[in-house]
Amino acid sequence: MPEPQRRDRVIVVIGVLKLLKALVLIAAALSVFGTLRGSFRAYVRELAAGSGREMITKAVGDLTGSSPHKIELIGTLLLIYAALFTVEGIGLIARRVWAEWLTIIITCSFIPLEIYEVIEKGSAIKALVLVVNILIAIYLIGRRLHAHHRHGVIGWLRERFG
Repeated sequence: MPEPQRRDRVIVVIGVLKLLKALVLIAAALSVFGTLRGSFRAYVRELAAGSGREMITKAVGDLTGSSPHKIELIGTLLLIYAALFTVEGIGLIARRVWAEWLTIIITCSFIPLEIYEVIEKGSAIKALVLVVNILIAIYLIGRRLHAHHRHGVIGWLRERFG
């Protein structure tokens, strides 16, 4: 029995990582929206100072030359992406199979973009994120394939429809 518990812990760790990514994206979205209003921007920069989010603040500074519409769009997309990570994280922590499939689909869909980013604007952090996402995808795909082979189609149908 220890094997399933260990595997469940890995799923929970992946869920926590997804929630942490969501928090980073929410902070980035707040920073982006903060560029639209000077006092809010100052508040967010003060909040970010010394907390490891200096890169986000710098990126927002680079975006301030953009039109307000583009800045709002970027902030909105960051919030949507954060919401997706939140759903994935909560589902994985709750050990839901649908969350594993959702994570597989979303993670695999972004791998080509991450590869492009590493090639074009390579950095150790981007490469690390790419490797972690590939490992998460491989782990979850292997887990789902193992469950499918263990139960087979008939077992899956019995679980779902009695």
